[in-house]
Amino acid sequence: MPHIKPDHLEPQHGTGYHGSFIGTAVGAIAANDIVQAMGYSGDKISFRTADADTAGRHLGMLGVADHAAATGEPIRVVSHKLVTGVDTNSATAIGYPVYLSDTAGGWGVSAGSAAMVIGNVVAKDSSAGAVLLAPAHSVGIE
Repeated sequence: MPHIKPDHLEPQHGTGYHGSFIGTAVGAIAANDIVQAMGYSGDKISFRTADADTAGRHLGMLGVADHAAATGEPIRVVSHKLVTGVDTNSATAIGYPVYLSDTAGGWGVSAGSAAMVIGNVVAKDSSAGAVLLAPAHSVGIE
């Protein structure tokens, strides 16, 4: 049996592919949107955008869309993802929570109606900020 030495393995570099799903988009989904598993068709899970102010759209299995997809297209959903080049200047400091927003699929440093913490700020800047999204480990603070 072959053996792979650990020094020949590549690290994941900020995206949780180990916990990824290939599913089908229900509605248009943008890259880095927070999505919710909402059904099953054939051998694929159906995903729609999560939403803090729509009943039931912030509960259950949540993930991050790794790329954009139109309705009916395949989508890879990951457990966590490092998103760079975003405005995080309104966060108090590094480590500040990132919340699911009231905009479908959206997130930000201001709490939405459901006050779901889905990640945290890892670099504070007006244009070169970064967040680590991990909605699979989300915490509601209602």
